[in-house]
Amino acid sequence: MQQHDRGTGRPAGRGGPAGSGRARAGGRPDPRGWDGNGRPGAPAGDQGPGWHGWAGNPDDLWPPFGDTTRPSGRSREARREQQIHELFQDARRRPPQRQRLSREEIVDAAIAIADADGADALSMRRIAQVLRAGTMSLYWHVSSKERLLDLMRDALMAEVELPEPSGDWRSDLRAFAMSSRGMLRRHLWLMDFVGGRPSLGPTTMLTMDRALAILEAADPDYENRLRILESVNTYVSGAVLREAQEMRAHEAEREARDELGAEALAQRRRWRDRLANTGIFPRFVEFLDLNIDPDAPETMDARFEFGLDCLLDGIAARLGS
Repeated sequence: MQQHDRGTGRPAGRGGPAGSGRARAGGRPDPRGWDGNGRPGAPAGDQGPGWHGWAGNPDDLWPPFGDTTRPSGRSREARREQQIHELFQDARRRPPQRQRLSREEIVDAAIAIADADGADALSMRRIAQVLRAGTMSLYWHVSSKERLLDLMRDALMAEVELPEPSGDWRSDLRAFAMSSRGMLRRHLWLMDFVGGRPSLGPTTMLTMDRALAILEAADPDYENRLRILESVNTYVSGAVLREAQEMRAHEAEREARDELGAEALAQRRRWRDRLANTGIFPRFVEFLDLNIDPDAPETMDARFEFGLDCLLDGIAARLGS
């Protein structure tokens, strides 16, 4: 299984041993152990021997369309005013300066904040506080919050493991789907962006390219492979979105039980009886009587895999026909 370094997009173990303990600026160790060269977004002149064997700058691989660094109209003016406001506020209480930042550090800090408090909690000022740096210094590396979000989403694609094509497309695609789900579950704030414009950064494109390579054993037709990949990605993101909703619902139910105690169960019984007395919902009343929890946390993994296997069965049947 290949796993790509989140900051560089490199396969783990290539270009530098994981865990070699490279110290970042300010003395904080980099758990990935990379030497910092060749990472996406490194300032000009800071590029190393290459990204996946390519000697160019990965920043040049981002698509020219949908560039969030070039907003237009009033939104751009509002964003610039907010940036200026943050800079002036920061200048009034600037923390002690630290060694030179890298864009990799900024992205890692932003991901940590989003993991803890959600994407809405992100601001350049908060990231600067975490990194013990001035807000202005961040803008040398990242031009806007929208650009930062693109970089964060692309960096996290490096956590998705893709097996080398084995010839068993179903097994390989299943492993890819399971790894994709794991990445999304670790960073649930990403679900806020489902349905929006995809972030077509270098790591995202590399993941897509290798997933399509897995499917070459399934169908020689490129468009069919693309539709299969889209179907699997749609299932994974939809399933994780539902799982996130289930987790919130279970938390709300737990809080209600803690607050109401036995009265919560009494309310549920009265509701069940009202439904039964209508005679309209016999199957749903039976469902309540059986006390089945379709969203039980302990069945979440099994339910995901059941749905995934059904999807793969359907794809295999379609290819066979």
